[in-house]
Amino acid sequence: MAIIQIDPINVQSRGGHAVTITGLRPMDTDCIVGRIVTPGKNLSNEQWNLSGIMRGGVDTTNLDMSLPALEELARLARQLGAA
Repeated sequence: MAIIQIDPINVQSRGGHAVTITGLRPMDTDCIVGRIVTPGKNLSNEQWNLSGIMRGGVDTTNLDMSLPALEELARLARQLGAA
């Protein structure tokens, strides 16, 4: 599926890991696309759903969707058809 590229959004995961959101894949359940740096995997490409849960991740790799930038991103994703 196509990824809609966005200006990078730099945030931290709930566990304090550096995350850069780089795009949206509105037709995928895990529609938020980006990279995360973790001690075990180093830099890896990952996806999150609109609740901030990382596909195949653990609690510390999830996003805090109450952050203003991520709330705005979730609104945009819904407007583009994400569920």
